[in-house]
Amino acid sequence: MIINMTITTWQFYNACKIILGMTCLTKLFKISERQIARWACDPDYTESSQRNPMDRYEALLKKLIEIGSFDMARGAVDRQARIIGCELKFTEVVPDKNSIQEELLDNLPALAEYQEAVRANQPIEKIRALHAKVIDELEQDLALIEVM
Repeated sequence: MIINMTITTWQFYNACKIILGMTCLTKLFKISERQIARWACDPDYTESSQRNPMDRYEALLKKLIEIGSFDMARGAVDRQARIIGCELKFTEVVPDKNSIQEELLDNLPALAEYQEAVRANQPIEKIRALHAKVIDELEQDLALIEVM
């Protein structure tokens, strides 16, 4: 059974301490038990909490988005999602054309690029990105059809 829940980063590290054990974490991160304990502290109730790697990773993603490197940030998060068997999908799809005919024609370059990459045996990361682009184009079609 999968339960969708949002946890804080300190809760994640606290759970990892319990599930994996301190020895596993100290070996993985090559740091002391005290440092891991700081990452796993609730900042509302302790002064010894510290920004953990997940907090820093999120700050890094926000910086990339700030400077316009959304695709790089998205690629990193896509990689993380694939580890647990998930695929990211935009929750709000906005068509970039005014008519369904234009939207349908807009699919063709993305589909052709995807097919060329598959035929050329391009790296799976590139094929996956082009696949997502085709799906995004199809989602735009559907979004426009739904408001018609």
